[in-house]
Amino acid sequence: MKRKKQIVRNVILIALTALLFLWQGGYHLTPERVFRSAEKAEWLGPAQEVMEIGTRGDDCLCFVGIEQEGFYVVSAKPSMGIFWKHTNEHWAGYFPVKEKTRAWILEDFIVGQTKEPEAVEVVCVVEEWKSEKNEWQEVGRYTIPVGENGFFSMALDSYVPRTMNYWVKEVICKNAAGEVIAVNKQ
Repeated sequence: MKRKKQIVRNVILIALTALLFLWQGGYHLTPERVFRSAEKAEWLGPAQEVMEIGTRGDDCLCFVGIEQEGFYVVSAKPSMGIFWKHTNEHWAGYFPVKEKTRAWILEDFIVGQTKEPEAVEVVCVVEEWKSEKNEWQEVGRYTIPVGENGFFSMALDSYVPRTMNYWVKEVICKNAAGEVIAVNKQ
């Protein structure tokens, strides 16, 4: 009987040690829990609305927390088969939207928010810095639908290199009839 008690005790100690390791290591069972944990760690939220915006090239699942005055993006990466972990390499911070419309490029995505109530789509004009010419040059215009909450996002084309040389020059808001209702230079 003494041997059975020792085995049960050791199994319980191993399980508690494993749980403590996972808890301290920031491992979670769902990517949504990773998002909520990152919110608390960054002193944000809780977000009024949470949306999944896509997957990065390294299998990180990206979520956005939308608030009244802006939004923030959190990435969760699969780890050890069934767990998810917060990735600081993709943390870009809080994006305040104090003007009517703002957009940013975050590695693989164009993300933004508009406060134009009639906007149903936006056109983001993306530019790249050409050091040999010492000037900005337009790379493309991306048409993105706007959600009911004013948030918009889109994965960038694969031919756009992931460098810091890109930025959104202006955001053109359009209504349901396709008419331009606002142009926001950044």
